[in-house]
Amino acid sequence: MARSNSLYVLIELRPGLGSGNRLREIPWMTMKSAHQAIHRLNKLRSCFGKAYPAEKTILLEELPGLALRTAADLRSLHQTLCFMRAFPDSRDIYDKAVALLADFPLIVSRLSDVQRTRLGDSGIAGTDIHYRFSFEVATWLSCHYPGIATIDWQELEDSTRMDELLEHILEGTELDYFDSGRVSTEEWFGIAVKNGSATDFDWLLSQMGERQRYVRFWASLYNAAEIPVRCQLAESSLSKSANVMKPKSVFYRKSGMRRKVVNARNEITRPLDRITRVSKSRGKHYIDIAMSSLTVRHRETIHFNYSNPDEVYVADVGTGINIVVTGLQADHRYPLECTMGFLILSNGAPIGYGGTSILFRQANTGINIFDEYRGSEAAWLWVQVMRVFHSLTGCNRFIANAFQFGSENTEALKSGAFWFYYHLGYRPVDQDVRQLARAESRRLRFDRGRRTPTDILKCLAKCDMHLTLPGARTSDWFDEDWIETCGLLTTRELAKTDVRSRSASHRKLAGGLASELRIHSMAKWSAQERSWFTRLCPVVAATNPGKWPAAEQRTLASLMRAKGGKSELDFARRFGRHQAFFKALKSACKRSD
Repeated sequence: MARSNSLYVLIELRPGLGSGNRLREIPWMTMKSAHQAIHRLNKLRSCFGKAYPAEKTILLEELPGLALRTAADLRSLHQTLCFMRAFPDSRDIYDKAVALLADFPLIVSRLSDVQRTRLGDSGIAGTDIHYRFSFEVATWLSCHYPGIATIDWQELEDSTRMDELLEHILEGTELDYFDSGRVSTEEWFGIAVKNGSATDFDWLLSQMGERQRYVRFWASLYNAAEIPVRCQLAESSLSKSANVMKPKSVFYRKSGMRRKVVNARNEITRPLDRITRVSKSRGKHYIDIAMSSLTVRHRETIHFNYSNPDEVYVADVGTGINIVVTGLQADHRYPLECTMGFLILSNGAPIGYGGTSILFRQANTGINIFDEYRGSEAAWLWVQVMRVFHSLTGCNRFIANAFQFGSENTEALKSGAFWFYYHLGYRPVDQDVRQLARAESRRLRFDRGRRTPTDILKCLAKCDMHLTLPGARTSDWFDEDWIETCGLLTTRELAKTDVRSRSASHRKLAGGLASELRIHSMAKWSAQERSWFTRLCPVVAATNPGKWPAAEQRTLASLMRAKGGKSELDFARRFGRHQAFFKALKSACKRSD
């Protein structure tokens, strides 16, 4: 039937009341404005069960007919629709949320100029974002979304660094005019890009792209220039509104969210069989989803900037949730740690991300849930992330650095993030802090209205927290401060060669270590495998492997080769199993301390 702005709720009539077990409509209230409808829908977004889908559906039907006039209302509505697309009650609600999100470019275009400006940097389709992107993100943006980004000249207060960048691009015959002072840098761009084949931003990135051999040089110059960029999102899939991976099937939340994990350790160690290493083309698609989700939010991380499309794993943990794990390109890997990124998708929508560094059998990791999806099931998702990494690498210790729950992090301190980790089984490594946490936990149990004072939260954030799984031993822990000590060991070993040239020192160490490990030929090794063997030689030499049994020397050689392989996950697994190297490196670090 046709509807006015009157909303209805469905009330279940229980058997015995003379009406049977059925649903009927009764008037709920009359919506006088879009603001009321949006506010009500936002209140209902996290409500699940039989009583709510009908009211959500009616609100979604009514909203297109209401006047949406303010930026604040559109922001709120957009957040709610994103949430409902990721966590829908039903097919009908999912379809309506998706349809409304697709209409946002048109909805935004109907706003006044003032209100449209207020939506800047929201990431909503039809709006603009402004940011000084790093070279890596700028390169990706120009390649994947040509034509939407331009240099924001009004925000460029000083073009000195950009001019220095341009001087390495210009032809010699152009320099005199460019340096003459007769034109500004912006005016010169207007001449150079006059044919309109590209935006000024795309043109600049393409010039550097033609000289890929010097990519690190260009990155240094570009980042120093701090070039402000404006992106017109329009209907682009870069926007929050459209950045989704189309799901094979949609999971509907009839029972709502899972907020509690009764026993995190049991769940993390529960076998997970549905992990797939996807094809390179599919891997690129997932990486682009991850890059878009961060770029539009003014964020970036090495885990996605340098993701390896040949090493992308997708874990299906159920209820429409997929956890995508990405390895790093060989050139950007860390010497000892295996660093991997992860993206969480719910029904194809990116809802959170993070990174994990695996070192021997421990993993340092953290999670970030995007604002649109706060109030969902962060604790359950976090446990599933740890479950995935335990399944992939066999790690049995998870580390949360103090910053994540309050050390020099005011937002985490105020939110009481410490208790988020504590309730999952994380415990402070310092005994005094652990006793304080135990005492405060007891006080909270007896006084339900109590909030932990800020001064106590600061004390609780004075050290890292660990979550240990069955089989983890204190002796298996490798202090992360020793990674810096490994740098000292490397410098000392290179100095021992008594060769002035650093490259010659590396070659000398590599030759000696290859002989000790009985590596007779590297002819079948890839260039990356040979390169990483050489790079690892100094720190490995510090452990004196020449005295080890032959079997352990062979596995060490395979471990070093794996660092440069197509999949760094193979290195992480081998690293966790090599007890001889672990003990020797730990002893070398202790001696250096």
